[in-house]
Amino acid sequence: MPVKVWNVGDVLAANDVNVWLAPIVGVKSADQVTSSHTTLINDADMRFAVAANSLYEFHAYVRFASPTGGDWKSSFTVPAGASAHFQRLGRDISGNFAGDSEWLDTDSVTSQGRGAGTPTNAQFMGVLITGGTAGNLIFQWAQQTSNAGNTTLYANSYLTGRRIG
Repeated sequence: MPVKVWNVGDVLAANDVNVWLAPIVGVKSADQVTSSHTTLINDADMRFAVAANSLYEFHAYVRFASPTGGDWKSSFTVPAGASAHFQRLGRDISGNFAGDSEWLDTDSVTSQGRGAGTPTNAQFMGVLITGGTAGNLIFQWAQQTSNAGNTTLYANSYLTGRRIG
């Protein structure tokens, strides 16, 4: 879908502002803790609705803690027929700063755990291309390796997006 073009004298309707100008945001409202869990969780807060046959840019700021040895993995889930391409800036599974790889929504990106109470940050930037089905872009996360220690996704982590096509 092409980006809407306004002409002099056009009235901006609420729908135009909501679809084309206002950011779409899903903010983590409270800390969420899991342990011994390696299956990706669809986060209840870090998500937003997307239209069919559209293009979105997105950014996620993630503040988490995971036990050493439990580590962390994350990804995104998309509507049927859609695809996401993204980059992660943060520590990789070896603890080195990484950010030059392209990932897909079908990939799990792993990060080294620095301890159950030691916050770590990661950022994701990407593009979502939807097909004929509307739905949600949802951030997913879990432990990389099952560990009885707590893995926490902290409050105020967020996923934001903007329709660009």
